[in-house]
Amino acid sequence: MIRELMTRTGLIAQLGKLWKPDVEELTRPVRKDVRALQRDIERLESALDRLAAQVKLTAVLNRTQHDAVARLSDRLDAARIGAHVRDAIAAAPLLDEPFEHLVVESLLPTDVYDLLIEAIPPEPFFDAHDPIKRNLRFPMDFGPALSASVWAFFDDVVTRQMIRPAVVARFREPLQRHYDAIFGRPFRERAENMAQAVSGGRLMLRRAGYHLDPHRDPKHSLLTCLLYLARPGDSDAHGTQLFSVENDSDASYKQTFYPGQEGRRCELVKLVPFRANSMLVFLNSRGAHGATIPGDAPVSLERYSYQFYVAPEKAQLTELIRQLPEPLRRMWQSKGVRDGGGME
Repeated sequence: MIRELMTRTGLIAQLGKLWKPDVEELTRPVRKDVRALQRDIERLESALDRLAAQVKLTAVLNRTQHDAVARLSDRLDAARIGAHVRDAIAAAPLLDEPFEHLVVESLLPTDVYDLLIEAIPPEPFFDAHDPIKRNLRFPMDFGPALSASVWAFFDDVVTRQMIRPAVVARFREPLQRHYDAIFGRPFRERAENMAQAVSGGRLMLRRAGYHLDPHRDPKHSLLTCLLYLARPGDSDAHGTQLFSVENDSDASYKQTFYPGQEGRRCELVKLVPFRANSMLVFLNSRGAHGATIPGDAPVSLERYSYQFYVAPEKAQLTELIRQLPEPLRRMWQSKGVRDGGGME
């Protein structure tokens, strides 16, 4: 009887209107937690799927590549490879437009390059953050023995012991001029005496729709090295774009520098082709570089390359920056710190 009376008078409907917002407000944190939990479960399921694929691929490849792994000590002859790498870098002409760079042809002995291509890990071993832009760093935590061994050799021995000293020697004079600009002429000798290290090494996979605006790499990176890993049948299209920059000058902060964001027009000067066993090396001083793979490129198109930086040892660079005059020291600040607030 009471319920019938409340219904007839509309009281239940009114109570419902009052109750619903309260319930929604009270349950909002719960619903938020449930959605977050669902996302965590989806990420976990994706990670488990990738791990399962990695385990399966590792087992299969370790069986099929067993003989290749057994011959690695003979094929990865450091003395032979080092001599070839040094000669190839020494033979490459040093170009200065739109900024100092060289393109090294036949960087590696043909059989070593072929081995490097054979040892590129399958896609599930690359990070899964972006299907268009995927990276893999070494050493691998888990993977096929051939991939882990060959790329560890390249990442550790070839880049650090062979390429690094050879490119530093080739760029000696441009580096001196660059030191004068970013440290000041009185600090050139100290800059030259800093130990140079290899940093940021990664194997990159890029697909249709990839775009990288014209930019300069982080300021501490003096030289950028980019090895093109074209496979049989790959065209040389979609390499690296080199730009000149209107009203060009040194970046006023230490992070990656995009001239377009500063209102400076970038003009395409050169396209370095994506050519097998070739390496682009450039001084990270002026101009800009970028890359584009059109979105209408074939879905099957893949571009593999290996990029790393040659940069001063961090502690030595930090100490040198501390000794610079204030105007130059401020040029090494973090982006956005333009009021003399100091260094990070």
